[in-house]
Amino acid sequence: MNLLTNAAQALEGRTPAESELRIATRLTAAGEVLIEVKDNGRGMEEEEARRALEPFFTTRPVGGGAGLGLSVAHGIITALGGRIEVETAPGQGAAVRVFLPVAA
Repeated sequence: MNLLTNAAQALEGRTPAESELRIATRLTAAGEVLIEVKDNGRGMEEEEARRALEPFFTTRPVGGGAGLGLSVAHGIITALGGRIEVETAPGQGAAVRVFLPVAA
């Protein structure tokens, strides 16, 4: 849910016709489940992307978020044996990819 919330917040200031949020799932060639949440929002600067999974890091104004969403998601995903990747560029939106092992 945190991934969807972040993607929706990245679209703030865009009209509905300009906004795009995509969710995709698939099985990778390596046999992992991939969940991708992609938006065409503001994107992140390199420093923001590097810190995106850190606890309490946020780009939101004071009171707009605690900066725990991606950190909590990262902790859960890692505990399940998976990983999370962030791909972004300023003005180009962001894609957050979650890779999870297939359950036995």
